[in-house]
Amino acid sequence: MWKVVPLCSAQLRDVRPEDILYGGDFRLCDTYRGGGGYDQFPQICKKRLGRRLHKQLVVQLYGCNLACPYCYVTQAGIWGAYKEYSSEQLVEAFLASGAEVFHLMGGAPAIHLNSWPELLDVLDKQTPPPVFHSDFLLTERRYEPKVLTSIARPNVLCVISVKGTTKQEYVTNTGRTLDWTLFWDNFGALLDSGIQFYLTFTACSPEGVSMLRSEIMARFGRQAVHVLEDSFEIALISYKALDEET
Repeated sequence: MWKVVPLCSAQLRDVRPEDILYGGDFRLCDTYRGGGGYDQFPQICKKRLGRRLHKQLVVQLYGCNLACPYCYVTQAGIWGAYKEYSSEQLVEAFLASGAEVFHLMGGAPAIHLNSWPELLDVLDKQTPPPVFHSDFLLTERRYEPKVLTSIARPNVLCVISVKGTTKQEYVTNTGRTLDWTLFWDNFGALLDSGIQFYLTFTACSPEGVSMLRSEIMARFGRQAVHVLEDSFEIALISYKALDEET
């Protein structure tokens, strides 16, 4: 069963009423509209999977290994009372929503990585199989190659969310220290698995982003070229969810 955290009261400040589904258990997200249009998912999806899609059903999972002070999901949205859904129930909600992309979000959805293949198996029963999108932090856990390989499917497009490029930047942005060994091991495992993914750099300095890009090329060479070509930087956005209660 999946631990799904409904939208908390703070998050509801940023979500249009018509986008709230199942009483707040899920929401719709139009990536052309949200966040001021910064999200390049539709273009990357077209390039990688041949399908330009932007209407997503967002399923918000319980838990995260980070404590980012800017997180618009908020602590209540990550650690709130969850509801349990089966994979079949999640796919039913997706199909009823009219969305084009199933976005498994957190928190840190890769905490639940070992359950992704089961959900994908249910999604893949549809014709054509809907696009599945989710997020990696590279620090949730050590990824198992066998699990990653089972996730590498033609309808899967993921993103690695880089939260800091130096020790201090990572601590400032996440409230946690960065295990570089785990970071690089998981990065290499993702490349080897064949999963389609790209990178986003959130609240990272331009100098740090340039440094990390160079390090990726030095470690992985041509294997990582397409990943870096599609990667982009994200500036912090002022969400109402982060406003203090008045």
